[in-house]
Amino acid sequence: MKQIKSFKIYIMVLGLLGVASCSDLLDQEPISITHPDVFWDSQANAEQAVAGAYGLFKEAIMTQSNFLYWGEWTGMTFMNSRNWIVNYIEGSGNYVLAYRDASMNWKNFYRAANWAYTIEQYIADMPVDMFDSQSEKNRLLGEAAFIRSLTYFYMARIWGDVPIVEQSIESSDQLISEDGYIVENPRVDELQVLDYALEAANKSIGLLRYSTPGASNWAITANKASAEALKAHITLWYAGRDNDNPEMLQQAIDATTSVINNSGASLIDYVNEGKEGFDEMCIGQSKTGLFEINISSDMNESFRLLQYDDNHTGLTLNYPVWQSVNTGISPYMDPDFYGNEMMATDADRANDVRKDLFFYEYGTNADYSYLQKYSHSAQDEASEDAYAQFSESNILIFRLADMYLLRAEANARKDLSGPAISDLNEIRSKANVPDYTGGTDRESLMKAIFDERAIEFVGEAQSGYDRIRMDYYDGVPWVNQARNAKKGYFWPVLPSVISRNPSILQTEYWRGKL
Repeated sequence: MKQIKSFKIYIMVLGLLGVASCSDLLDQEPISITHPDVFWDSQANAEQAVAGAYGLFKEAIMTQSNFLYWGEWTGMTFMNSRNWIVNYIEGSGNYVLAYRDASMNWKNFYRAANWAYTIEQYIADMPVDMFDSQSEKNRLLGEAAFIRSLTYFYMARIWGDVPIVEQSIESSDQLISEDGYIVENPRVDELQVLDYALEAANKSIGLLRYSTPGASNWAITANKASAEALKAHITLWYAGRDNDNPEMLQQAIDATTSVINNSGASLIDYVNEGKEGFDEMCIGQSKTGLFEINISSDMNESFRLLQYDDNHTGLTLNYPVWQSVNTGISPYMDPDFYGNEMMATDADRANDVRKDLFFYEYGTNADYSYLQKYSHSAQDEASEDAYAQFSESNILIFRLADMYLLRAEANARKDLSGPAISDLNEIRSKANVPDYTGGTDRESLMKAIFDERAIEFVGEAQSGYDRIRMDYYDGVPWVNQARNAKKGYFWPVLPSVISRNPSILQTEYWRGKL
């Protein structure tokens, strides 16, 4: 059974956090952490605070199912949304979505990052004797640093350049200078943001310990392997954005290798484990998980499955759960989209078992073929409502297959085809796909790795980011060189953020378009 402690986000969290730009906190009543010497006086309170940070990150990615908008729909690999809002992306690449201000607003990420930073400052000053042990104090510090790193990494992938707030915002007084001016934080270069996230990830790695599959908090709270997985992503993204920076490529290889060798996680063998292995992976805390967002009705952290766009289940399901077709909401596996076309034309994919495991009736009828990764649910037995079903599918952030394919990509970037192909084949073998026999040049290998990631992580909001990192836009008709030169693959910043903080400049491509 999935377990995580229930939490209260204390008044200092709720009062702090409206951070779209730092200065918009001035829209709120002045607040401060009341009697911090009273609250930060026990491990139990520190645990509650860290749980609140996880909750804030969960809110940041799940609000209006934004994690799919940011990382899945932009990739255009498998799913045709058939949703009028998402059609803004799939049609013209226009991320200015009607009624979707939340997808352009980074405030929820700053809420999570600022609270995590606050936790780090206060726990660091708490005497060791307030904790069960030094290792427990280290664990809580490490988890807070992990959340801070993860939030900044997400922002770097979504917006590129973002402000860095290197202080705990506890009072609106902190946002006014001695001369009475509003303190304004400008956007800083994307690589600086990645450096900041990497520093926090390294701090987390140094403080955390490895866990074991089956442990109560396995994968739903950070352990050392979770932090190393995050580091692998940060460093490979950095390398991809900095001309294959050799130092970052090596760090990515070292981090992925450490996870593979030391995490205790293992791959799902889709051939031998079949639906049982797939279900365990999706429900969560399986042997292959490294970090995921916990969704469990048993722990009152679930939600009713709904057929509308504010809920990621409504954006990925139809026949698997409701046994009905709603062409205005639920997407289907479009044969004309990149991933489906690739699967259909690649002879190696003929017996890929993921077709039947990941999709409902894949290839039989386009109108009835849907993603199944979020189809796991529990029925409210006390309700007579046939639709009283509650999600039990975790949101998978990092898992072990990711590490093999990231390492393959890093080696391909270094022109080390042998190790790259070995890792690629390890993943293919688990899905009944024969060993790779294509070209060993970098371009061929990068395409093969992208294709494998597109299939393996479909619906997990990876392919949109993969395209930016790998600079691979086949099958995305609205992308062009002129747009990319102005960073039009990033999301625009919400105009109201800029109006509150004039030091924030809009991404070049989006200037004059909002």
